[in-house]
Amino acid sequence: MKRTGEKVLSIIAHVLNVLAVGLLIVMLFGSRMFMDMTMSDPVLQSEFESQMSASGLTQAEMDDLLLYMDDFIGFISGVGWVFVVLGLIALVLGIIGTFRVDKNAKLAGILFSISAVLSGIISLQGILLIIAAIMCFVRKPKSDISLQKTDENGYVID
Repeated sequence: MKRTGEKVLSIIAHVLNVLAVGLLIVMLFGSRMFMDMTMSDPVLQSEFESQMSASGLTQAEMDDLLLYMDDFIGFISGVGWVFVVLGLIALVLGIIGTFRVDKNAKLAGILFSISAVLSGIISLQGILLIIAAIMCFVRKPKSDISLQKTDENGYVID
């Protein structure tokens, strides 16, 4: 049985997954580079300190705020890398499912379901993978047995 629908949906989901993971990687590197750039540039740092001192913060509070910002960016970066790894695992499982859809539709449906959960079930790629998984589970191959009733001579009975 041809499973073109499942293949098309899964390929579109994989392309979206690659774009999402790539964008997340760019954002993670960009945020770290921005933080490093602002902390090493004396002009930006002095402007930042003058803005904070104008708001009435003491030097100790400004130092604590800078440490908090650095810790927060580090935490977000760590969580972001977890999402990158989950996205890559989802991509690999989904690609395996795409290649296995003709041979074993039930296995492909399971792989699509796991991939949808890992890539985010409310994301567009997750929804497409869930639809492909449902199609894998529900669609049955056409049977070769004729559904028409015939008599002993082979004539169709109405």
